[in-house]
Amino acid sequence: MNRISVLLLCITTLAIFFIINKKEDIDLSQYRDTIKELQQQVEELEQINDSLELIEQELETKISSYDKTINNLNRQLDVIKIETEAKLKAVDNLDVSELEWFFTNRYRYSQDTIN
Repeated sequence: MNRISVLLLCITTLAIFFIINKKEDIDLSQYRDTIKELQQQVEELEQINDSLELIEQELETKISSYDKTINNLNRQLDVIKIETEAKLKAVDNLDVSELEWFFTNRYRYSQDTIN
């Protein structure tokens, strides 16, 4: 009887082992196709990203150039403002006779022709 118990125990153990380790066959082709599609989309997006990075670099270069131009124009405006203020101050400091002389020489009028 001991042999029969051991034999039944072995058969039961093997049956339990096969039941537990039984794997269901899963169709992986569907998942592989989805993975391939996703990989293609990732590659396309990486290409788009690369082209956008190039555009970004071009725009940054243009912005830098525009900034330099703007700075140069602002400096020129500052010089013009300073020169204009200096000329206005010079005119404010002139007395009446100096103003008459300036406008007479500038427009070629004399006091005789005005009368």
